[in-house]
Amino acid sequence: MSIVGKAIKGTAALIANGLDYVITKSTDTIENKYGENEFTQSVSQIGTSSVRASESTVKKLADVVDGGIDAGVGYISDDKDKQTVGLDRMKTAGKDIAVGVGQGIAYTFNAGAKTTTSAVKAGKYYVKGDQKQAGEEFVRTKVYAKNFGKVVVVGLLSFGPVDPGDKDEK
Repeated sequence: MSIVGKAIKGTAALIANGLDYVITKSTDTIENKYGENEFTQSVSQIGTSSVRASESTVKKLADVVDGGIDAGVGYISDDKDKQTVGLDRMKTAGKDIAVGVGQGIAYTFNAGAKTTTSAVKAGKYYVKGDQKQAGEEFVRTKVYAKNFGKVVVVGLLSFGPVDPGDKDEK
């Protein structure tokens, strides 16, 4: 790995550790003053998860760039080994990014499906007149919905909103 790649990865780690520290200390300070609550814990989890996901993405992108630099130097100097190593690093990092994004999409879909399924179950129990069962299932629905919300927020904060390109045709 080149000095550029090492510098980028080291900087990403330092920034992530600093942000994580600030988030944790801020949460602790708020909880010490106002007491522990679910909201501050959720914000802390979302912040920490977003920082770590972003750090991982930056490090993978650094591998792509670093591999490209090595491959470019290999082409210029006609060094086949350097070309191969650089291209391999780019491919591996690119695959890792694609797999990570795919896993994130699958996890988000799964969290949304659990939430929806639970809400439908709660509704069925309610319609059938089983208030107790509906209430119990609704408690699970709220837990699933909270997790789903965190997953979506972390995804948006880490990678930014995604525009699928769907436009109204008028």
